[in-house]
Amino acid sequence: MTPQSTGTFDEELAALAADLRRLRIVRGKPSYRELVARAEGSRAGIQLSMATLSDAFNGKRLVRIDTLMALVRILRSYDEFGGEVPVPGHNAPELAPWRRRWQAIAALQSGPPAGERPASVATPAPAPAPAVSAYALRFRLVGHPGPVRHLAFPADGRQLAAAADGDAVLLWNTATGLPYKYRGRIDDLGPVAFAPDDSLMTVNNANTRSVSLWDPVLRTRRKTALERSHHEGIARLAHSPDGRLLVSVDTAGSARVWYAAGHVRVPSAFDDLPGRVTAVGFTSDGQVLALVDDGGGVRLWEVFGAQPLSAPLAGQPVDPDTAAFSADGRVLATAGRDGSLLLRDTATGLPLAPRPAPRSGRIGALAFSPDGLLLAVAADDGAVHLVDTADGRPAGPALTGHRQPVHAVAFSPDGALLATGSHDTTVLLYERRAAPVPAPAVDSAPDSGTGAVAARALAVLAGAGRPVALPPLASDGPLVRVAFSPDGGTLAVTTRSQQVLFRDTLTGRPACEPITGPPVLPFGLLYAPDGRLFVTPAAGSAVIPWDPGTARPAGEPLTGHSGPVMGLALSADARLLATAGADGTLRLWETANGKPDGRFPGHAVDASGVAFSPDGRRLVGAYRDGTVRVWDLSGPRDLTHSQVLHGHGGPVWSVAFSPDGRVLATACRDGAVRLWDPRTNKPFGDPLTGHGESVNDLVFTPDGGFLATVGADGALRLWDPASGRPVGEPVTGHSGSVSGVACSPDGSLLATVGEDGTLRRWVIAPPTCRASTRWWACS
Repeated sequence: MTPQSTGTFDEELAALAADLRRLRIVRGKPSYRELVARAEGSRAGIQLSMATLSDAFNGKRLVRIDTLMALVRILRSYDEFGGEVPVPGHNAPELAPWRRRWQAIAALQSGPPAGERPASVATPAPAPAPAVSAYALRFRLVGHPGPVRHLAFPADGRQLAAAADGDAVLLWNTATGLPYKYRGRIDDLGPVAFAPDDSLMTVNNANTRSVSLWDPVLRTRRKTALERSHHEGIARLAHSPDGRLLVSVDTAGSARVWYAAGHVRVPSAFDDLPGRVTAVGFTSDGQVLALVDDGGGVRLWEVFGAQPLSAPLAGQPVDPDTAAFSADGRVLATAGRDGSLLLRDTATGLPLAPRPAPRSGRIGALAFSPDGLLLAVAADDGAVHLVDTADGRPAGPALTGHRQPVHAVAFSPDGALLATGSHDTTVLLYERRAAPVPAPAVDSAPDSGTGAVAARALAVLAGAGRPVALPPLASDGPLVRVAFSPDGGTLAVTTRSQQVLFRDTLTGRPACEPITGPPVLPFGLLYAPDGRLFVTPAAGSAVIPWDPGTARPAGEPLTGHSGPVMGLALSADARLLATAGADGTLRLWETANGKPDGRFPGHAVDASGVAFSPDGRRLVGAYRDGTVRVWDLSGPRDLTHSQVLHGHGGPVWSVAFSPDGRVLATACRDGAVRLWDPRTNKPFGDPLTGHGESVNDLVFTPDGGFLATVGADGALRLWDPASGRPVGEPVTGHSGSVSGVACSPDGSLLATVGEDGTLRRWVIAPPTCRASTRWWACS
């Protein structure tokens, strides 16, 4: 490995990437796909993705320390001839130089810890708090038998579970502020948590070593593998950011990690922790647990292997009962015994922001907003302070609705609601106010640096809302469909000439070799979360999984349709692939092995589009006869009956569910877009009109705030799904029909492709600015 130097962060990161590439070469130069497969089959609990490998080998970003160690271990599991040898242990001596190298680079990236800044750098005075709070009181929830200690929201935010002293969990309707009629009270203990399928998890009152799992409609208790799983009472429950893992911690300090699906035990345990664990969370990739113990220490542990990654993180006398992790697990907030706050990067342990000034009295609870921009801080005087995580300053006046200390705070998953639970036995439910529209920056220009998609996109904002147009990305012929890679860094585009092109999202340069054979039908294009690309070949009736990293097929073709495949969709858990065929049928396939999993005849020719509901219970097909058909996936997978939605006056080209599953959108050649209620299969009001000509494609933004549509009139339009009204004026730029649209995973960019052969990228305002109807383009 190259000797450590003292260059800049970029120079050191580039040198680290070069050393990784060199190690890959001397170990037989395994492909990205081979490295991913080797990690999955190693039985060492190592997970790697092609996107991560690309970032690490090309120095695009500094990957997490656990990811780097995993990559080096897998590379060293090959000999110089490319043959497989045992995977080194996580504490193997040959990993030590890589670990030290990573820590040195991370220090360059993060800067010096708080308290070690040069004396000449003055700490800026705190800015005055804004006059208006970001949240306003909506409901006061009363009726708890004692002080409220724990709060939890499910994924859709429609319920709130509040656990209070007196062994009671009350369930509230967040839309009405009323308790649910059935099972409104559950006689169990806190803590409480909602599983990824919205089942409620509580600690069994009869046996505090067991976890109860309640049906989503809260009528029955279900037994789980977590029954009597600990030797002592359970004190903490937490899910990993992706919902795949669950950790349970008992009052003696032992931790257990489980696969959330089925609650199968991960073969690791944390029985020798130095003290009682009082707070727990996962890092963003689910590979590392961050634990806070009652001795005030913060420790990082491997999930698969249960070994410490570092010594306890120093820098603050931690109040052990008050700590919180951001939604992605990358930031840890801890409260000091003096009332101060400290934000740390969980990978490095280094502070991320200056310490806010000490507060008067003890801090009782902390919670991050889902986007990580706000931290709710509950004080023992009954107030809740909102803190800007970027600089530790107040984000508005304190929320002062409680009369006694606040023990629990929680944000809803979309950040629209904030719940606070107090010793006064009440829960206050606050609603986020509409964000003010910021004034556009004047004389702003594109940033010449590199960064994430959202950061780079927001650097091209123009004065007075005028678009900033960069040269469009052109091809030799018409473009039909577009898709973002899972990390948002690459755009895949299908062409009328039966190819798939790949472009870097930011620079527009080719990202990898195009797919030129076999010829590809331009209508089917879909990325899977693992980086595989599903495409449909022009000859025959198949779907081919493709590995863009190696430019080779990633599996056998999926065959079964008697005609061309016109549309693709992936279930939310990526377990099933749905295909829509010109033979009028929809088919399901298991993505893991390519086996068929069901067939749904549509009683009509040409199924042109298909979509799964987010909960996986419905499959919707769009057809050339103007109908939309809804299939129930909870029963047999070979059905002849479906619910038919009528209302369009021509072929339906595209169909999509909103992320929360409450709205189904369909696009038709008659120029109309319809919004449907999936629960009743009835339309929401009148059609959305404006394109005038065929609507070719549509997509929801990840937060569900916008519906974007493109059509033959050459325009991109934005709609508010809640009201059905247009947002702003139509956006033009293509010189012909626009055939495809896609949204980046972080919601900051839209990409459109058209018959004019151009790929255009459009910056949409971030969630905090979406009250604005202005557009910015970086096409």
